[in-house]
Amino acid sequence: MISRDGKPFIEYGASAGSPLWPEFTDPDLILARMDAAGIDHAVLSVTIPGVDWFDAEEGEELAESANEETAAIVARHAHRFSGLATVPLQAPDRATAVLQRALGKGLKGALIYSNVAGGHVDEPSRRAFFDAAAAMDAPIMLHPTYPLCAPSVMAWGLMEMVAFLFDTTTAALRLVLDGLYDRHPDFRFLVPHNGSFIPYVVGRIDMIAEARPGASGAIKVPPSAHIKKFYVDTVGGSTQSVRYCCDFFGVDHVMHGTDHPFFPMTSGLGVLEALELRPEDRQKIEHRNAAQLFQIQLPARDH
Repeated sequence: MISRDGKPFIEYGASAGSPLWPEFTDPDLILARMDAAGIDHAVLSVTIPGVDWFDAEEGEELAESANEETAAIVARHAHRFSGLATVPLQAPDRATAVLQRALGKGLKGALIYSNVAGGHVDEPSRRAFFDAAAAMDAPIMLHPTYPLCAPSVMAWGLMEMVAFLFDTTTAALRLVLDGLYDRHPDFRFLVPHNGSFIPYVVGRIDMIAEARPGASGAIKVPPSAHIKKFYVDTVGGSTQSVRYCCDFFGVDHVMHGTDHPFFPMTSGLGVLEALELRPEDRQKIEHRNAAQLFQIQLPARDH
C-alpha cells in the first residue's frame, strides 16, 4: 500500500491499482451496503495483490495476520459474515498449514489468485496444496490479480474489462488440464465473474483438445466434463451470461455475487429480476448454493 494525494492506495502492479476506500476495511460500512441491497450474509476475502509477492516466511506471517483479522470480524458478526483465508501459495507447504489453521479459526476455505507473483497456479509443486484442500473439503475461490498479459492492456480500462478474466480463464484451464478433477473429482472450485471466458468458448476448448495431440493435458475426457464442475457467480452485468451459466453449469452451481466494493452491491439485483427464475431456482442462486458450498449455517429469517 502507498499514499496518493495523502490517501491510501493499493498498488497491485506496474501502473495498476485502486484507492483503498473505507469500504475495503470497515465492517460497519460493508454491513450498511448489505442492508441497502437486501443482503443478509456475505463471504469476506482479502483483495489483490495478496501475499504471494513476499518471501515464504513473511508471506506466511502476513497471511496468518490477515486470517486472524478476518476471523475476528466474522466472530463479531457471525450471523452476517463468513470468511475465506489468504494463503502464501508461493510456498505450498506453508499455504497448506495456513489453510488448516484458518479452517480451525472458522474460515470457510481459501481465496487464491490467478497467478502467483507471475508464476502459474498449476506448477507441480503446488499440487500438494490442492491435494490438501481436497482432503480438508475446503472450497477454493479463484480471483484475478495483476495479469500476466498486463503489458498489452495498459490502455483505457482493458485490464479490468478483459485482462483480469483472461488470467482467471487460463489459470482455471491449466488446473483442469493438469488433472485437478482426475485427482479430486469432487473438488469445490469457484471461478467467479460468470466463469470468466471459459463457458463461452468451451466448444472450442473441447475441439482443440480432441484435434491436437497433447492439448488435453493430463486428462482423458473432454475438458468440458471437468469444467462443468466449476461453481460460478453472477458478477458480470449481463442477464444473458447468467442465463447461459445456469444452462451450462446447472442452476445448482451458480450463486449471487457482488464484487464489492468495486461495484455497487445493488447492481446484481436487476440481473436476478430479469432472469425471471422459478422461485426455487432463485433461492438456490440467492443463498442456498453458497450456503452449501461454504457450509454456512444461516439463521432463519424473521420475515
